[in-house]
Amino acid sequence: MDVVINEKARQALNRLAAMPGMAQVKDQVEQMIQFRRVAELRKKNRLKNQPQSNHMVFTGNPGTGKTTAARLIGEAFAEIGLLNRKGDEVPFVEINHSKITGPHVGESEKNIAAAFKKARGGVLFIDEAYAFIGKSEHRTDEKVIATMVQYIEDLRDQIIVIAAGYPKNMAEFLSFNPGLASRFPNSIHFPDYSIPDLVRIAQQMLLDQEYQPEQDYLDTLASVLWVEKSKPNFGNARTVRNHVERSIRRQSMRVSQMVQPSRKDLAALTAADIVHSPAGVQASEREALQRIIQEAQGRLFELDLRSILKV
Repeated sequence: MDVVINEKARQALNRLAAMPGMAQVKDQVEQMIQFRRVAELRKKNRLKNQPQSNHMVFTGNPGTGKTTAARLIGEAFAEIGLLNRKGDEVPFVEINHSKITGPHVGESEKNIAAAFKKARGGVLFIDEAYAFIGKSEHRTDEKVIATMVQYIEDLRDQIIVIAAGYPKNMAEFLSFNPGLASRFPNSIHFPDYSIPDLVRIAQQMLLDQEYQPEQDYLDTLASVLWVEKSKPNFGNARTVRNHVERSIRRQSMRVSQMVQPSRKDLAALTAADIVHSPAGVQASEREALQRIIQEAQGRLFELDLRSILKV
């Protein structure tokens, strides 16, 4: 099998590369592709090959692009020939613990088996995979994981399994069953987006819907996101999408008051369309800065104390 990057595969890889913060993801996917390419050349030259699995673990917080990246990787790998698919469509099956577990004995194992079979030729994306190692009154978790491990092995050339979740939780997931870690040799971490990346994501979301954000809108959004990013449970691109949707609704209310809005009026988003109090932003910024200053002062005091005590 020749590993050839055709136009569809290149488009998927280019879309992946164009996503903000995806440099590491793109590099690791490129390594996997080139490994398979060289492996085929070694095979043609009658050299030994060490088989490698394409299954992956994605770690990172919510909203960092894991699901989107999984779809694009599946499309690219199918076009390149790293997946044995049938037809033009690349299956993408997303599951989580709540979709698989059932109240009856044996139901969870049947559901996981059905998910694997449905994903043949494509990607099985297991979101919050660590939830499968929780406690269960029927003690089905061990059986579900065992079933999962068996299908990962049996369908290794027909499917890519991507297990996703928080880094610490995913480490616990991989250590739950002796067969899991060895079947997920590829691990990719998705870092939180930077503020400039988040603003670019918002800008692209708006442009895709034919809205034109003005500079004061983007500046205000950056200030709001800077404050929210320091809070627990920040949703990255999900938070951005919520802001974009609220802004569009607020812009609709503003434009509806105009007697005869122009095309430019209908497309423009201004700082007034941000659903957030400027005073609240300023107050939150002050609080965030105060926390940063206090942490820095505490660290400096600790360093001074160590210097005095020569620790």
